Amino acid sequence: MPTVSIVYFSGGGHTAAMAEAVASGARSVADTTVNLLRIEGKDIHEGRYKNAAVLDTLTASDAIIFGSPTYMAGPAGQFKCFADATGGIWFQQQWLNKLAAGFTVSAGASGDKLGTLQYFFLLSQQHGMA
Repeated sequence: MPTVSIVYFSGGGHTAAMAEAVASGARSVADTTVNLLRIEGKDIHEGRYKNAAVLDTLTASDAIIFGSPTYMAGPAGQFKCFADATGGIWFQQQWLNKLAAGFTVSAGASGDKLGTLQYFFLLSQQHGMA
């Protein structure tokens, strides 16, 4: 049974709504387990994300979907703290060949969301994800 995990930060609720929609779509695939993992500010200590349970859940997943609002042409700082915390996972290549995807939302009508999507792509490629 494949497992899809959606890890996201939401500042005002819009990204959370998108995460729920992504989860709903993933759940519509028969025999798929879906984990919805919200990045919480309480898990960030002195600029470092610390939630071993979330990281373990992601490592055990077949696919990881990243989500963050776009702030100033990139992902929210809370998401960046999470991403920085995956260095040990990268070092051990624990996400190698996992499927990756991402989504974002912003109030800007400009192309600022592209920066966040590129960030997700680069993060996934550093981890060797497909």
